[in-house]
Amino acid sequence: MDKLNFNESLLVWINQDLSNPLFDVFFTWLSMKAGFSLPLILLIILYIGKRYGKQGWIFGGLIIILTIFTDLIGNTLKDLFQHARPCLEMYDLIRAPFSENTQCETSTSGMPSNHAMNFFSVFTFISFFFPYRKVIISSFGIAALVAISRVYLGDHFPSQILVGSAIGMALGLGFAGLIHKWQPSLRFYENKNPPTSSS
Repeated sequence: MDKLNFNESLLVWINQDLSNPLFDVFFTWLSMKAGFSLPLILLIILYIGKRYGKQGWIFGGLIIILTIFTDLIGNTLKDLFQHARPCLEMYDLIRAPFSENTQCETSTSGMPSNHAMNFFSVFTFISFFFPYRKVIISSFGIAALVAISRVYLGDHFPSQILVGSAIGMALGLGFAGLIHKWQPSLRFYENKNPPTSSS
């Protein structure tokens, strides 16, 4: 086999050299849409809605709209780029925790990673309206871990999650700018002492 380039070598290092049973369970969970992504987004929306009332529920609806839009953009770009996933080009070198099959079963195009796009777009959007240090650090920390999980599981090359993360941040920031211009009153960071319950 030809010598691996940096993108491929980094994939093998994360997928193989960092592997351990704890990471297998943790990153598999982070990568689950029904088990992690959906419950997390719903919890965030419920929390903001209950804490900030009508504005919070509007904000939650905007998160859903952004997620759907970002996912559609990601699928469109996958069809456009047709950049192969590791399961197509390197299935004999990668490991898939809890599965013996490392060959592609569904989509073979992985540029960009929708997981990375969705999380970075949503959390960039949230951080724009909640620019508190704890919110920003936890938001981008979760988004980064989800993105890394896609490489750890051998589903994406590092370049695919990096591009997905960059596009996601751009979409989240652009959407936040549009919403701020359309609805300037939707500014949670002006509430230095936000209410503890909806009024």
